[in-house]
Amino acid sequence: MYGRSTGITLAAILFFVGLGVGLHLRGKSANQELSDLDPRQSASFAADTESISDTSSVTFSGGVFPADGFADVAERVAPAVVNVSSERVVVTRDRVYSPFGNDPFFDFFGPRYYSIPRQRRETSLGSGVIVSEDGVVLTNNHVIEGADQIQVILSDGRRFDARLLGTDPATDVAVLKVEGQGLPAVPVGNSDRVRIGQLVLAFGNPFGIGQTVTMGIVSATGRSEIGLVDYENFIQTDAAINPGNSGGALVDAYGRLIGINTAIFSRSGGYQGIGFAVPITIAQGVMNSILTTGKIQRGTLGVSFQDLDEAMAEAFGLTDRKGALVNEVTDGGTGERAGLRHGDIIVEFDGKAINDALDLRRLIALTPVGNTIELAYLRGGQRHAARVEVSEQETEFTVTSSGSETNKPPLEGIVVEELDRRTIERLRLSPQATGVIVKDLLTGSSAAASGLRVGDVILELNREPVGGMDDFRRLLQKHSDSPIVLLLSRGGALYYLSSPAR
Repeated sequence: MYGRSTGITLAAILFFVGLGVGLHLRGKSANQELSDLDPRQSASFAADTESISDTSSVTFSGGVFPADGFADVAERVAPAVVNVSSERVVVTRDRVYSPFGNDPFFDFFGPRYYSIPRQRRETSLGSGVIVSEDGVVLTNNHVIEGADQIQVILSDGRRFDARLLGTDPATDVAVLKVEGQGLPAVPVGNSDRVRIGQLVLAFGNPFGIGQTVTMGIVSATGRSEIGLVDYENFIQTDAAINPGNSGGALVDAYGRLIGINTAIFSRSGGYQGIGFAVPITIAQGVMNSILTTGKIQRGTLGVSFQDLDEAMAEAFGLTDRKGALVNEVTDGGTGERAGLRHGDIIVEFDGKAINDALDLRRLIALTPVGNTIELAYLRGGQRHAARVEVSEQETEFTVTSSGSETNKPPLEGIVVEELDRRTIERLRLSPQATGVIVKDLLTGSSAAASGLRVGDVILELNREPVGGMDDFRRLLQKHSDSPIVLLLSRGGALYYLSSPAR
């Protein structure tokens, strides 16, 4: 018994002695490796190894990863991410069957049922982001579209009635304002510097269950042709985004706002790892335009252009179909003044390569009006450069009067804008539909008293088709002294409306 106990004790002593020698030799090896490094690397390495003992962070080759995750970032950002509650009145028609039942005699008088219009209130929940301490809030257009009342609810429970300053369906951005001072706001980052693979956090109110934060990476940038809005340049992320997250914040690892969560790609309606956010540079451009001018400003170069097909590329001596072919130059426009001609092929816009006409259209439209940009184009097989000023593309028109009661124009006080693809799809119009949509009716104006409604699409004016904004203005001028009869699309049905001559 005694000999066995002695053997166990001796074995234990040998084990600990061996362990001590091994650790000593390993330490010498590490010190030798450290001495072989560049002095700056040695200092960094030493600092890194010391920081491991600090429970607040763990150092890795790409920077410092907080041991408690992104709790500090979430704590800073969360108060500025709000719930957006909107209410709208929806008119439905209940089918009521005729009291005459199935008696065929009464078929002569029409269907055996009639409809009764009923109004009901719809409430929807989304998210938003406070971007200034005085209460400017960014969200998605589809979160508040058609709303009669909008409320913003902060994470601390405070509620504010929100005023809609402006909305841009073409980018799915809306700008709200609540009355307050010293409100929590998210610092704005630069989405142009976002890199694939960087960590991001998504904040929002999914399914109305309360504020939530999820983490992922940037999966892709510059996503377009998704079919969600007219001007697409989405950041794609695998951070979990679900219904109700729309309008919420996508922030980087430092808590800087880089995008507004907008949509998910899903076959089930829930999260499947593909979410999209509007880059903050686009959302901020829309916001600045609304805050400074009260409307959306879109850029134009005074040229129209199209895609190249294989036959065109061959005819112009190109090796590929990249670029946008100029097919018309507006007289007196900035493009003409810069020397552009039809037949030029624009291949670069301010340092960004142009793949097709859609690329160029998006870049021009989202460039601030008044900026001067560098264009590269091909002409006769030679590469040329030009500096072109971005002018304003007129997308909205308000019929105003000189103030004289006896000389007011027809439909005075109507605000219309061009039909875009998104609006055509939303209203379920024919893809070939042309016209203008009523965006607003000024209080006390003749247009407001005419029976027109916001959302009406004007297809014809006095039996003449309205092809767009220019047509609408021309026809108003042409019929300024006669009664106006409009053909409208309202709620999916065609409707005639007359307005007497002034």
